[in-house]
Formats: sequence, structure tokens, C-alpha cells
Amino acid sequence: MKRLLKLATSVIIGVAISMQTVSAQINNKPPADPRIKETLDKLGVKYEIIPNGDFKLLVETENKRAQVVFVESKTEKLGNLEIRYISSIGYVSPGAFSADIANKLLQNSSLNKVAAWQVFTKDKTHIAVLIGKIAANSDAETIKNIIVAVGYGADNIEKELSNKDEL
Repeated sequence: MKRLLKLATSVIIGVAISMQTVSAQINNKPPADPRIKETLDKLGVKYEIIPNGDFKLLVETENKRAQVVFVESKTEKLGNLEIRYISSIGYVSPGAFSADIANKLLQNSSLNKVAAWQVFTKDKTHIAVLIGKIAANSDAETIKNIIVAVGYGADNIEKELSNKDEL
């Protein structure tokens, strides 16, 4: 299962990188967004900056469980709105999701106030990722709330569908 977790993490990192525009200076390490660094430092949150410049943190949930959450440095524009993604893997399958699991994720998306499930596939492995999309200049309290909501939401699905605590 550790191999599956490593694959899932690499897919998330790959997806985040593929969502970014390739810069003219390919050899430069993407910078971590100083706005997020400042916010996480202000909140006293422990984090790691991963090679693509995103922030990886651990959200402690209920009953001594924990969930990895990613806050992307790269943002996207929609008109004058700058959007940031906050995500967490909730379920990994070595093959396609069953209809029951796919429906469960779709129904769960409709219940989430700030996030929705997206599915990514790499080498026949299917990965359900809960993604919150917020204004990139959101205040510290909003960022904290979305990180917690995404972490708890992904952890709840992981617990319900696999009864494990590996993601």
C-alpha cells in the first residue's frame, strides 16, 4: 500500500505541475508563493515545500487520524479572479472505481460547501482528490478553514471507503 501512496502522491504532484504553465526558464525551481508561506507561518502551521513549489502539510483529524493536504503555489486566473487550489487524496484504487464508489464521491461532492472530488488516473491507478478552489488572496482564517475542510473531507472518505489512515 505504501507503493500505492507514493504513486498517488506523485500523481498529485504531476497534476499540479501539469496545471502550471511551463516557464521559459525550465531549469529554475518553481517558487513557493510567499503569500501562502507568510499565512502558514502566521497560523503556526508546520509544512514542507515540495519540489514543484507547493506546500504539503498534515491535518490532524479525529481519533488520532491525519490527512496530507497540498496548497498550490501556482494560481490560475478567471477574469480578474485569481484562484488557488487546496487538495487532498481521499481514495486510491488499482483499477477503475466501482459504480458505487463513483456515485459515493459524486454524492459527497454535492454535500461539500467548498470542495469537490476529481479523479486522476496514472498507469491504471485511479485517485480521488478532494479539491477546494478559493481566491488566491484569501485571508488567513479562510485559508485555514479550507485546509481543515479539505483535510477532514478527504479523511472521512478514506475512512469510509478503505477504513485505513494512509493518505
